[in-house]
Parts: sequence; structure tokens; C-alpha cells
Amino acid sequence: MVGNYREDDGRARTEERGRRRAAERRRLRRQRLLALGGLLLLAAATATAVVELRGGGQTTATASHSGHQSSHHPEPATRSRADWRPYTGPVPILEYHVLGRPQTEVPYPDLYVPRASFRKQMDWLDERGYEAVTLEHVEEAWYHHGTLPQKPIVISFDDGYRPQYTFALPTLSKHGWPGVLNLKAEGSDLYTSNVEAMLEAGWELAAHTINHSDLTTLEGEALEEEVAGSRKLLQHEYGVPVKNFCYPSGRFDETVIAAVEAAGYTGATTEIPGFATRDHPYELARIEVLGSWTLQDLAASLQR
Repeated sequence: MVGNYREDDGRARTEERGRRRAAERRRLRRQRLLALGGLLLLAAATATAVVELRGGGQTTATASHSGHQSSHHPEPATRSRADWRPYTGPVPILEYHVLGRPQTEVPYPDLYVPRASFRKQMDWLDERGYEAVTLEHVEEAWYHHGTLPQKPIVISFDDGYRPQYTFALPTLSKHGWPGVLNLKAEGSDLYTSNVEAMLEAGWELAAHTINHSDLTTLEGEALEEEVAGSRKLLQHEYGVPVKNFCYPSGRFDETVIAAVEAAGYTGATTEIPGFATRDHPYELARIEVLGSWTLQDLAASLQR
């Protein structure tokens, strides 16, 4: 995560007040959702016990690794076309943060990609036959016999910075492409209406914790709240499934992976460089695009 970005300094105080009010509403919703979740778990456990007693204590194991063997096939976020074909091979996932130049000194200036560079990168991809899809659509092809374009690519954006709405959305829409928004449940620069517009354009919403915490430092209820709680908040706020997760700063370990899988996510993206593959659903590699990159750097990153 990089330092806070403000596209219009004149609106900073107004936006800050709005975010504070939104954060307070989300905090109250989170408390209610977590309480409701506990009641639902208790009810489910009671129902399971009744079924087991009636059936002589026998149960049937239906769980499988990440749920990919389930008979329920999730609906992809974008519609496939007649010229798309079945594909289960590696897929590149690009990772972006802020689109624009830092106005002041920031800790990670290379995570600011100039807008002109981003526009040229999208044009370059389109000219060379790449077609952006969501991660949900990739998983549909990987695990449920779905289809993908000849050169699929996922374009992801972390945290929820304002230019992801004001600039990335119209730029991708020009190509007819969706993006993947890895959104912090609280504290992002995006308004609810911004996210809703992105979803309406076919984008996928993925969870990025509540507060962008280092999950490897958490355990128990604190870890569950950041992982499962962020999913519940986004589902409640936007009414979408939220099937994928993104580890903040790429920090994860086996305990974190177990929490992500237990929360019901079908996949999770990392900052491991390379192409994502179906064999590692909770360690999906990404290509982090830096502000200093040229088109030649982007081309080199897509070679395998």
C-alpha cells in the first residue's frame, strides 16, 4: 500500500468527513454482521447435530480443496463469446496501485503509474491480442469447463484509490474490458457509488481485508475478522459474491491461507512474481507494474 492520494486537494476535508461517517456506519454493520454470523453458525451446528442423530450419526463428506469440486458452478462476472475456447493454463495478472504521479514525497513512489503510461499499456495489450477478463472468469475456465479468449489477462487494482474509478474505469471501458478491484472494506478513497459503477461495468470485487493489516501478525478472532469479516462487509454493502481475496502487501503464511479457505474464498492473489496457475489457488502470482516501467518492461514481464 502506498501513501494517501488526493486527486483534488480542495475536496480533501469534505471527503475525509464523508469517509469518517462511512467508516462509522461500516463499523456498526460489521458488529451486527459478526453477531449474526455467530447465531447462524450456532443454528447450523444445531441442525447438523439433529441430522446426525436422526441418521444414526453418519455424515457424508462433501468438502474438497477450495471447493473446486463442488457441483455448483459460479456465474462468471463477464460473458464469454463464441470465439473463446476452454483453457486451463497459466494466466497473467497485472497489479496496479495509484494511477498518477505523487504530488508529494511518498514511501513507495514506484507504485504510482503515470496515467499516460497506463493508457499506453492498455493500448499495447489490446493491439497484441490480449483481452482482459475477471479472476472469477479465469476460475470458471480452470475449474468448471468455462472458456477464455486466446490471450486472457487479468488487470487488478489494490486498496481503492480514487483514480481507479476516475481513470482506470473509463480507460478499460474503452477496450470493453473489466478490472478486478481488491478493496479494503474501510478507509479507501472510493465512494460507494464509485464501486457500484465499477461493478455495473463488469468489474469483479475482491476482498483486501478491512484495514490492510499484516495478516501474518494476527491470529484467532482478529485474523478471522480481517479475512472473513471483510468479505461479509463487502457482500452486504454491494450485494455481490466476493469470491477472491488479496493478501495486503503480499504477506501470508499457512495459517493465513487456512483462514482464507475457511472464509469461503475460491482463490487469493499474492505478490509472488509470475503467472497465476490453477494448481495454487491461494497463492496466485501477479505481475506488479511499476511507475518506472517502459512498454519493453511490460512486454518482458509477459514472456514465459
